[in-house]
Amino acid sequence: MKTLGKVVGSGRFVDIGTHKLHVVLTDNASEYTIVLESGGGKYSTAYREIQEPLARRTGFRVMSYDRSGFGQSELGPDDFDAIAEVDALKICLEVQGFKDKYILVGHSYGGILIQLFTLRYPQLVSGLVLIDPMNVWFVDAFGLDKLSAATPYFEKPAKNYEKAGNRMVDFFPKALDVLRWKQLPPQLPAVLITAGNPPFSESLWRKCHEQMIMHSEKHHLLIAEGNNHDILEENPGLVLNAIIELVNRIKSASP
Repeated sequence: MKTLGKVVGSGRFVDIGTHKLHVVLTDNASEYTIVLESGGGKYSTAYREIQEPLARRTGFRVMSYDRSGFGQSELGPDDFDAIAEVDALKICLEVQGFKDKYILVGHSYGGILIQLFTLRYPQLVSGLVLIDPMNVWFVDAFGLDKLSAATPYFEKPAKNYEKAGNRMVDFFPKALDVLRWKQLPPQLPAVLITAGNPPFSESLWRKCHEQMIMHSEKHHLLIAEGNNHDILEENPGLVLNAIIELVNRIKSASP
């Protein structure tokens, strides 16, 4: 794996009221904030290869963070579902003074979360990069039971990440219910990176990703040829360039 650069940013804790989240901020003076959302069970370190190069090459503020219970973040309430995760992220950004113009990047389960965020707060989002995202179309076609059987679940959770992981699985159907029959906003610039080697049924995985972006010319599909689901680990340069391409589209469209 090629090293693109080390994160140059400040690790800090942000109090969101119910608990504290650990964030890593590369704080360029910018009207836009790029938010990096990790996949299920992962946290801010997933983006350590690209965060500083992304901030340097775009000139935008970039924030990665640890979701509740993962990394260095506190666990938070027992009933903390995906909707609460999205609202926690919004509070976390606002507490730091970042009110809108978010460019959201999400990998896998993080793709579910940025879809939820966009659905709840469409006026705050300026663009999306979905990295091999989980999505409701795939789950409904593949089967939630089959997907759950392939997802880690802890019988006697003791550590925060175990409790947070179980909580994520338990509340996942609720997130799907909110997203079902919803489309990405057609006016919103978006890039969807799909794995060349999908984690599940290849034809179904690709078909569902195509379904997500077929309703707007502003939505682009990028195939990560030769890459597995963990595209961030295998090909950080591709992800970096995809985000920069989206940023350039947003910049060119700005008055």
